[in-house]
Amino acid sequence: MTTPHPSTPAIQGSNSSITIQKIDCIVPRKLKRENYLFWKLQFETVFKRNKVTGIVDGSEPCPSPLLVGEKRNDGVNPAFDIWHEKDQSIIALMKATMSEDVLPLTVGLTSSRDLWLNLEKRFGVPGVSSEYRRKLADASLATTDVCDANAALLDSGELRRLPPIFQKYGEREAFSGPIVTVKTFEDNTLIVGLLGTKGEGRVLVVDGEGSLRRAVTGGMLAKCAEVMGWSGIVINGCIRDVDEINRCEIGVRALATCPVRPIKSGGGQKHVPINIGGIWIQDGQWLYADGDGILVSTSQLSI
Repeated sequence: MTTPHPSTPAIQGSNSSITIQKIDCIVPRKLKRENYLFWKLQFETVFKRNKVTGIVDGSEPCPSPLLVGEKRNDGVNPAFDIWHEKDQSIIALMKATMSEDVLPLTVGLTSSRDLWLNLEKRFGVPGVSSEYRRKLADASLATTDVCDANAALLDSGELRRLPPIFQKYGEREAFSGPIVTVKTFEDNTLIVGLLGTKGEGRVLVVDGEGSLRRAVTGGMLAKCAEVMGWSGIVINGCIRDVDEINRCEIGVRALATCPVRPIKSGGGQKHVPINIGGIWIQDGQWLYADGDGILVSTSQLSI
């Protein structure tokens, strides 16, 4: 790994070194209120990989600045210097990923833990409980039962089946809920913003125009969706971090996987009609998915 310039703040003393230049690649989006959860999850991964989580969460308290003991002259404690250097480097790395609106909130905060707690106090949104996620899973209807009980709606086109082009990911094979639509091409800016908000059992349906060149959703976003109570994600495009997604308690459908990250140009539209495989999908309609397929209905159905 390239040795950072002496003036470049970095987390050192572990198995890796994260410089400001590198953190800009790992956490490319500047922190704002609407993307706080995604930003937080990214940094939690950075902390874990660099073995500095204890400094931020308080489980590794600051050592005494001085050495005091028998047969030892009072002096500077080397452990304090190491801890303090890491702590200040963490602050520098976090500030390097903050927007101009957020940076003033860091004034006067001298430790990474104080900074971390202050951001959580200002921007944190309570996630949903595991009990709530279980209720979402229990409420899902089998697509075969939906079709059998609503044959007339199938004939009229009010109930439609998406073509069998999607692969299954995530822990939850069956999911359903009101649809939120996004139309985007290789850009996940809108996806990040939506999945960081309360899902309330909804399903995010993304028309990625079938692109197989870049992924528009990864493990962090799937975790955001789980924490915030989204029922599922359907993407006419690619995902990445598939092993992480498969550990998330959420249903995900996508065309394929791709290791290439999305672009961040701020493009796309949300809450607009989209067309996937010749099927028109409107914001606010209902989606039902399980191992047999994916159905879209103009309204919520029962069996």
